[in-house]
Amino acid sequence: MKDKKKLHSAALASVTIVLFLFVFSSAASASIADNSHDVTSTNIGIETRITTSESEQSYPAIYENRIVWMDNRNGNWDIYMYDSSTSKEKRITTDESEQSYPVIYGNRIVWQDDRNGNYDIYMYDISTSKEKRITSNSSDSVWPAIYGNKIVWMDNRNGDYYYDIYMYDISTSKEKRITTDGSNHQEPAIYGNRIVWDDDRNQNADYKTDIYMYDIFTKKEKRITPDESYHYAPAIYYNKIVWQDDRNGNYDIYMYDISTSKEKRITTNSSTSDNPVIYGNRIVWTDNRNGNNDIYMYDISISKEKRITSNSSNSVWPAIYGNKIVWMDNRNGDYDIYMKRLK
Repeated sequence: MKDKKKLHSAALASVTIVLFLFVFSSAASASIADNSHDVTSTNIGIETRITTSESEQSYPAIYENRIVWMDNRNGNWDIYMYDSSTSKEKRITTDESEQSYPVIYGNRIVWQDDRNGNYDIYMYDISTSKEKRITSNSSDSVWPAIYGNKIVWMDNRNGDYYYDIYMYDISTSKEKRITTDGSNHQEPAIYGNRIVWDDDRNQNADYKTDIYMYDIFTKKEKRITPDESYHYAPAIYYNKIVWQDDRNGNYDIYMYDISTSKEKRITTNSSTSDNPVIYGNRIVWTDNRNGNNDIYMYDISISKEKRITSNSSNSVWPAIYGNKIVWMDNRNGDYDIYMKRLK
């Protein structure tokens, strides 16, 4: 999706989000108030509005009971966290620069930060309330992901017009360059010893990209997508890699099983399905088949699809952990963070 690619590139450079306002409309359901958060019960699960500030809250991530997002209520983008087990919110960053695109694993929150005049990767330890700067060169280090003690990101220190994938080991405080071929590598994700990203080294005139995987233990790289279509926004969980793919004339969600080397098409409608994420047997993505963006889920174990959101607003950028799905939603005029706990 070329326009979407440009939007993401612009977001990385200036942290600008294009927001669309829609009138809130929801399907008939029973709603109750709970600590100032709207709670709605449906046959799919219980939906909760996490943020109620009249500012923009965007790009959520989740680990266990903790949800993090970027929030501009203070006049710049800060990182905030909400604990669903205690219903308490916490502001993580207080610097007046821009902190954006947070991710979380365990007690660690990681984000990109421009307080030094370029984008660096920063980390916050929830257990110690201490912040740490991970990158310190003058290039832009953006779009982080974390798993265990490993942080990965895209970094343009080797050329202004392309990004490489880098990795930092928190336990050893050592950094490693993962890609060295001189092409553009974007949107890394990590699970266990495997890192995935989209890569334009095989591009044709349309600037198509492939999904690549790197094994930290074996130090071997593998091309996952062999055809000449556009593959974008990979996510990984255990042996499964998912991404968005335009080989059918629109964007579909595809999945690759590392253990069997087999690929499977997940969505088959003619709408745009993008930004997939995966946890266990569940794949979640944004889908515009209903004239607006909704969140959909596919259960790999039973090969069934389920619509998660059904209002007329834009519900985008999902994340999932266990039976909890979070996303950003503009049903209230600006973007808020919502969560659905599946039954």
